[in-house]
This record gives sequence, structure tokens and C-alpha cells, in this order.
Amino acid sequence: MWLGISLAYALLCVAPFYAQWLYQQYTTDDISPLLASILGLLSVASVLFTPKNRRFSVGFFVGILWFYWIPLGMRYFDMDLFIPIVIMLEGIFVGLVFYIGLWCECLPIRLLFLLLLSFLMPLGFDWIVLESVFAYSYIGVDKLSFAFVILALWLLVKYQTWRKLIGILCLILACDWHGIMQDFSISMPLRIKLIQSDVKQDLSWRTEEMDFIFRKHIEDIASAIESGYDVVVLPESAFYVPLDSVYFTHLDTLLSLSKKIVIITGALRVEKSDDGSLSYFNSMLKIDNTNISFYDKVLLVPFGEYLPSFLESFMNVFFQGIGGFSAGKEFGYFHIKGVDFKNAICYEGTNGRFYEDNPPFVMMISNNAWFVPSIEPILQKNLLKYYARIHKSVIYHASNRSANAVITPNISPL
Repeated sequence: MWLGISLAYALLCVAPFYAQWLYQQYTTDDISPLLASILGLLSVASVLFTPKNRRFSVGFFVGILWFYWIPLGMRYFDMDLFIPIVIMLEGIFVGLVFYIGLWCECLPIRLLFLLLLSFLMPLGFDWIVLESVFAYSYIGVDKLSFAFVILALWLLVKYQTWRKLIGILCLILACDWHGIMQDFSISMPLRIKLIQSDVKQDLSWRTEEMDFIFRKHIEDIASAIESGYDVVVLPESAFYVPLDSVYFTHLDTLLSLSKKIVIITGALRVEKSDDGSLSYFNSMLKIDNTNISFYDKVLLVPFGEYLPSFLESFMNVFFQGIGGFSAGKEFGYFHIKGVDFKNAICYEGTNGRFYEDNPPFVMMISNNAWFVPSIEPILQKNLLKYYARIHKSVIYHASNRSANAVITPNISPL
């Protein structure tokens, strides 16, 4: 019973994510802004009013319910045994964060904790953004709006006097009135086709079905040409071998198609250094009128695309294939028929560093096969909406095994 109450607090905290996941099982529409606002307020309240004696147990359950999907990629490296261990460690980590940050049941400490929580980035992982529960709501997603939400909840719950009126005023100030009253205008001269693929991550299956999968991608490109699109975007790792390797026999076809449409696709890229060593890059390619340019992923996923140095020797002794990618040098843009798109490969599009120059247009590709079935695609989409609203960016997102989307700063769906 005692742990059941802590679990209830945790469920309220993550309710916006699970409600959106459930909503999208039955419709392609986004969750309504009103429902998102209500669930977001309940989520923040569940942390703000967590009893001091429950702070570790609530944090433990929040960590599991929010991030249980992180180790699911281990299924493809014969590391299934470690999945429950990692999930437990996630719960313990977030539990300790809550234990330290919620030690005092007073407004100044809890306000400070909630405002600083998004700056917690273990190994560069910056998905602990509680403000993202308001991504699809009427509430603003900036820190000032978040502070007004916290003050409003405190005044409305803790006081029985005229201070409740101040709480209501704070809630009004927390709303994104500019976004509510006026849609963000989008001027995009290009017709862009986002390809949603359904390629499983099972490595043996991907090897056996390689030619079939690649031919399907080429058919999608040809279909986009027939439909009159200017640009076609395939997901991350759509072509999971180097295009100049003996395993890829469709390069001439791609180059020919690129005379009729600009092709953006994920692919593996290999670079040979002067000493003969090979570097592998998770890359995004632009094929335009037979010319190929590339962007290499800068922000790699810890434990997936790279191993932290303190674990590299140990993990490589027992497990092969995990990590091994090299990081690109800097974020880049593709110039497509007069429009500049900043390039993002999966994890990068949900990272605050990526948006430091406020890009108007983002071209993003993902491979969510590593994590489905889970709420990871919903968390990803929420963060994309969060950053789109903050930086006024329009994000074109093509994904494998999760829904494509054009993410705008608008509160209401397009």
C-alpha cells in the first residue's frame, strides 16, 4: 500500500506521455491542447507535492516509467540479461535525484529543483525535461512560464485565502497567449515527401532481406517522383551499408533518380585514414542531380553508437558490435533549391545544443526500431515539439517504425 501511493505519484508524473501514446494508438491526430494542459499540470504537481518521506520511491518509479525503454537496444547484442538491471539502475538514479532535490517541502527548494532538473545530463543524455509535458498544451514551454506554473500550483493548493487569486493570475501568465491567438506562418516552397519505413532491427533478418529492403526504398523514391515531389526523405540508416561497397548494387539507380528529385537518406559511411584504419559514421546523405554530399552525426548515443571510455575495454571483451561509430566534427546544413535545412540524425534533434542557432528548418531522420514497442517515439516527438516552440523551428521528421511528422511551433495541429 505504501509503495502503491508512491507509484500513483509517479504515474501522474508520466501521465502526459502515456496518454499521448494511448491516443495515437487510435488516431493520427495529436492530443488536444486542453487535455495536454490538464495532464501537464497534474504531472508537475505530482513532483512539486511529493511527500518528503516518499521522494526516493516516487523518483524510483518515475525513472522506470519514463526511461525503461533505454536498454531495449541491448536485445540486438545478445545482452537481454542486462535489460532489467539497467532499468533498475535508472530507477535508482532518478530516485537519488529526487531524494536530494526534494529534501525540503518548501517552495524555494522545490521551485529551484524543478527549474534546474532539465540541466541534468548524465553522459550528455538530456531527456529529463519535465517542461516537455506542456509541448502540445496551451502552457508556455520556456523557463519563465514553467516558474509561473509552479507558483500557481503552490498558491492554489497550499492556501485558502486571496492568494489563490494570485495563483490563478500566475496560471494565466503561464499560458502561451501569442501561440494561442496566432498561428506561426510557414513559407515552404518545396514539396517534401517523408518516407515512413517498417524495417525491423533484427540484424540477421536485415542481412537476409537487404536487397528487398533497398529495392523498397528505391520504389518509394520513384513513387515520390511520380507524385511531383521536390524532395524525398528516407529514415536514418535506410541504406545500412556504404553506398560504394560491393553490398550495395543500386548506386547507379539512385544517381539516375536524383536527376528528377533531391534524395535525403540515412546511410553508413566509411572513411579510411592515412594509416589504413577505418572510421564508421552514421550519416545523412543528400543526392542531388548525381552529386552526393554528406553530414556525419555529431551527437552519438551512449551505449548504442559509442561507449564511454571507462567502459570501453570491459564491454568489448564480452560483447561485440556495440558502439564503434565515430562522431562528426560539427552540425551542418543542406542547401536544397534555395532553402537551408539544418541536419539532425535521431538523438541530435532532441538535444538542446543542436538548436543554439535557432534553425528555421530542420531535416531530421530517425530509426526507432531499436526501442519499439515503447513510449520512446512519443517522448521524442514531445521533445521535438518542445524545441520547435522554443526556437520557432519547423522540423521535417522521417522515421523507421514510428510515425513521420512535420513539427511546427503552432499549438494547434496543422
